[in-house]
Amino acid sequence: MHRGLILPVLAASLLISLASGLYIDVPDYDEGIASAGITCAINGRYGDVIFATDNGISVYTANGTWYSVNPRHPGETAYGMLAPLDGMVTAVALDRGGHLWLGYPGGLQIGDGKGYQTIQDQQFLKNRNINCMVRWGDEMWVATGRAGLHRYHEGAWTWYQPLGAEGLECYTIESMAVDAASDALVIASERDGVQVVRNRSGEIRFERVTAGGEPVRGIAGVRADPFGGVYLFNRTAVLHYAPHDGVTPVLDTGDLSIFPVTINDIASTPEGTLLIASDSGIYGWNQSGVALHITSRDGLRSNFVKRLFVDAYGRCWFTVPGNVGYILPMAGGATLELSAVPVQTPDAPETPLPELPVPEAVDEEQPDGVLEEIWASFAAWVGSVIGRASGA
Repeated sequence: MHRGLILPVLAASLLISLASGLYIDVPDYDEGIASAGITCAINGRYGDVIFATDNGISVYTANGTWYSVNPRHPGETAYGMLAPLDGMVTAVALDRGGHLWLGYPGGLQIGDGKGYQTIQDQQFLKNRNINCMVRWGDEMWVATGRAGLHRYHEGAWTWYQPLGAEGLECYTIESMAVDAASDALVIASERDGVQVVRNRSGEIRFERVTAGGEPVRGIAGVRADPFGGVYLFNRTAVLHYAPHDGVTPVLDTGDLSIFPVTINDIASTPEGTLLIASDSGIYGWNQSGVALHITSRDGLRSNFVKRLFVDAYGRCWFTVPGNVGYILPMAGGATLELSAVPVQTPDAPETPLPELPVPEAVDEEQPDGVLEEIWASFAAWVGSVIGRASGA
């Protein structure tokens, strides 16, 4: 009579990821990232990773060091001398020439390798609040406030207004991604649905993404799939969309846990594992189902994981309240190594020369506390259930 209960419990225990080389420390305001309030992250052009935060821009260099700039601490960067418009940076992107684009609640900065041009005029931006940006070929696409989309191409700006002739039906665009396989731009708005632009040459047309003949709604997140197509997600489900194949379901929160969880972000690894940030840690999903589950027992400072980003080296960066770190895939991908990144007040030191990263981790004994007591109680309960079943 207990078999239906035993199988899920045993499966959950087997799927818990074993982490090695754990390093966690208190925030260090002399060396590290400017803030754990990350709004956007991209791969840089020098083997670095660039983070937009609520306290300026932070760059993790190829040789594993940090530098940061904000309005109070402007400085020279690998992308030119930068004095950010605002401490809150809402979006960051690189154009085809490798120049840095920075979005703020009140405008846009565009780099040229030496300095930065500021765009705040409504002649170019119908709303100065930058939601998100993406490079599509040699074009830059910028979503602003509730004013739809702007495109920059060869020095010219084009505005695609909501309910305009081109068919854009989204007011507030919250995320965008380019499907490299079909060269299509997919945009997501939780309130107004998901749309796709299949061709950027000639006349631009926005098409609704549908499933079963109905528009896909309630989706605010879109992320590129390195194997083609894009992932669409909200707080309860993940879908996959490819312009030629349509929408297919991937998972819902019931597939991750028998307990209620909420999806906060997703990221796909080069090996094809879909990582899911939730309020119950980080899940790894593949064709067989849940392949790993990383929680505070494995060293995360909190089970509430807000953001994920997989960089060019395959490291999965994560943010939890007050802390930033990364997950480094080990040989064969069987286990994962966790490394935490301390938080700092930026001083913008000189930019180090890029080198190939050699990340290190320090083994550290996990502290005793409430979580460990809860887990011990849970383990004892599992043992008693299995014991009763064995005697049945």
